[in-house]
Amino acid sequence: MRPAEFFAEYAAKPERLLVGLMSGTSVDGVDAALVKISGNGRETKVELLKAIEHPIPDTLRQRVLALSHGEGNAEEVSKVSMALAEVFVEAVEALDAGTVDAVASHGQTISHTPNTISPSLGGGGGGSTLQIGNPAVLAQRLGVPIVSDFRSADVAVGGQGAPLVPYVDWCLLTHPTKARAVQNIGGIGNVTFLPPNATQDQVIGFDTGPGNMLMDRAAQWATDGQLRCDRDGQLALAVKEPDYDLLDWLLEHPFLAQKPPKSAGREEFGEVTFELILKHALPRSARVMQSKSNLLRTLTWFTALSIQDAYERYLPRMPDEVIVGGGGARNPALMTFLRSKLDPIPVLTHEDIGMNGDAKEALAFCVLANETLLGNPANLPSVTGAARQVTLGSVMFP
Repeated sequence: MRPAEFFAEYAAKPERLLVGLMSGTSVDGVDAALVKISGNGRETKVELLKAIEHPIPDTLRQRVLALSHGEGNAEEVSKVSMALAEVFVEAVEALDAGTVDAVASHGQTISHTPNTISPSLGGGGGGSTLQIGNPAVLAQRLGVPIVSDFRSADVAVGGQGAPLVPYVDWCLLTHPTKARAVQNIGGIGNVTFLPPNATQDQVIGFDTGPGNMLMDRAAQWATDGQLRCDRDGQLALAVKEPDYDLLDWLLEHPFLAQKPPKSAGREEFGEVTFELILKHALPRSARVMQSKSNLLRTLTWFTALSIQDAYERYLPRMPDEVIVGGGGARNPALMTFLRSKLDPIPVLTHEDIGMNGDAKEALAFCVLANETLLGNPANLPSVTGAARQVTLGSVMFP
């Protein structure tokens, strides 16, 4: 089918089937979701039909992480991109989705250095973003159009290129009478603030700071690589107190004082930052660092406090309720700390409102791809700082 024919046929369908693919900063696996979708904008209706997490081989994971840390060259980027694409194909095949209209592939971010110059100066303020996982491989293997590279268009017009999910939150989670904060805690934390019955230009969204990234790295360090994360928050809950001196130092991180629009990645809260944390904490180990669990508790508190701090500094008002998603929602220690700091505001999970939190981001990129295929803009300049709305993503045909 020719592209023009595809777009016309897609727009005419009352319902469409899409597969969404998402691989986050932990590079643990590919989240794949089969979604039935109709409408667009605030009229969007979605039904999650099936969702899985498909593993990424550890050898490939280590190559991705090395690229994220600035190691490797253009040839390695190219090779890893092709290898990841094959894993994405496997994820779609494992989902056993049958015939679908298109696949939305976010890809794997290996570099995100957003704009630092005002879009009023013409946009494109030196920012860049790169997600790999070659879409041509997916298109040829799967035989359907692939929507990918969602962030670049926003960056090209002076935006941060992130977060993009606030548009989806606006479509699906705006409440008629409640102000909601939709807090994702993946590798990085980000919030969408939705006033009651919000219009697009009333939506606020930005990265709040670290999510699981520093906690995961500390869990690997504390267990000599046996764990990739602090399962059920057990390490953080094994001691009663954080390292308050370290926590005060962490809360001076310049990202927290940066006004939105803002987005973060490994550049702010990755390996370099973790090594600085160890240098700051370990010399006092005899006095303060009674166990490696102490560091986990401190970093878990840091994530919770960075979220509270972001709300108090940058939201126009505190929300009526908070809805938490991402891997952090499954960490009892983090959720306990967050609830204690936001009390009496109810802190819910996506499951509490009938959504699958694990599949949320994969589903979100189906919603964004649906707008792309309909020719609609889906960035929010009030969130990303872009000079204007643009249609996100590139479409690759088989």
